[in-house]
Amino acid sequence: MSTAKASLGQKRKKQSQFLAILKRLGRNKLSVAGGVILILIILAAIFAPVLTPYSYDTMDSAHILEGPSRLHICGTDNLGRDIFCRLLYGARYSLALGFVSVIVSQFFGVIIGSVVGYYGGVLEDVVMRILDVIQSIPGTLLTITVATVFGSGFGNTILALAISHIPGSARNTRALVLSVRKNEYLEAADACNCSDVRKITTHILPNIVSYMIVSFITATAYTILQAASLSYIGLGVQPPTPEWGALLTNARDYMRDYTYMLIFPCIFIALTVLSLNLLGDGLRDAMDPKMKK
Repeated sequence: MSTAKASLGQKRKKQSQFLAILKRLGRNKLSVAGGVILILIILAAIFAPVLTPYSYDTMDSAHILEGPSRLHICGTDNLGRDIFCRLLYGARYSLALGFVSVIVSQFFGVIIGSVVGYYGGVLEDVVMRILDVIQSIPGTLLTITVATVFGSGFGNTILALAISHIPGSARNTRALVLSVRKNEYLEAADACNCSDVRKITTHILPNIVSYMIVSFITATAYTILQAASLSYIGLGVQPPTPEWGALLTNARDYMRDYTYMLIFPCIFIALTVLSLNLLGDGLRDAMDPKMKK
């Protein structure tokens, strides 16, 4: 009976902490605006077939390279395809590239960082020196190198982005693990003969998850920019897939006379990155214990 009451009390405590974080986040108007913009972009990507009457590969030969109009609110490209439609469908690919690659990199980075941060010693020295060598290569250059090795395409782009972000994720996780490794609750876990795996998964990671969430959001914003850059230079998602970077590539030869082809993809990329950064900053402040009153 006492165990059930304790679990119920712990559940209520977690709910109250979650509500407190939402309350503090709600006070930050910029972060709320960023979250709203991000949700709208995600919903637009999901309901793209409902929001536009065209398919992203439908060609209208009667309206080639036509500026914004009632029929095509963002204009058409050199093949008569509706740019607004391609932007909405492209959000699916660009957001997927950002979120999935960061999830993969965080997964392996957390495993590596938590293990070396907890055990330390020779293992930590060897792994950290390897990460130092990898991180000595500029991030964009490393991504380009990996993308060149694996080739272009949606799956290979995710792989290239994930591999280039694993060292940074591992280093951040290690630093967080070191900050909590000597806390008293881990000494209590030692006294209870908890295994190392249990201590890492149930005592260490839950206490650094707030920092990992903020890191995930900010890393996603940077990854979306990197994905667009790869597609722009021909190493990412390839046409006719309507990824935002691929749209910029298509607009490159027409940017002088048909500027709208370049402007609208840039607006979507900028709004997405800005919304993620605003939301990440707000979550960082909301989850920081020092912000509690």
